Amino acid sequence: MKLERVHRVISSRLGELPLQEGGSTFKPAGKKRETKSGEVPENTGYTEKQTFAELKLKLNATGAIGVEEMSDMDEDTLTIFTTGGKQYMMPNAWVTEPGELGDAEMSVTYNCGTSPRL
Repeated sequence: MKLERVHRVISSRLGELPLQEGGSTFKPAGKKRETKSGEVPENTGYTEKQTFAELKLKLNATGAIGVEEMSDMDEDTLTIFTTGGKQYMMPNAWVTEPGELGDAEMSVTYNCGTSPRL
């Protein structure tokens, strides 16, 4: 069985991002359901709320992309490739907070309202 993970990310504004091995997670946009209990089991149900897509990246700090440049990123279109051959798009994505520069690595989180599978 082949396991799947984020393999590549391409930014429409920055090109291919220098992903650090094993440091990226992707949660597609979808629906969150909250269970609402009824007095009897037959009356139990749920409410739905739309959730946003989230892409957390750990990048190698190559110097080609500065932490300030990443922190100011908005209206970027990201294409996410997985090792299983799937592709997702995050159109008009934005960085949620200032990036963090560590020991030759940079962490950044993107959000987006949608994440269609290509």
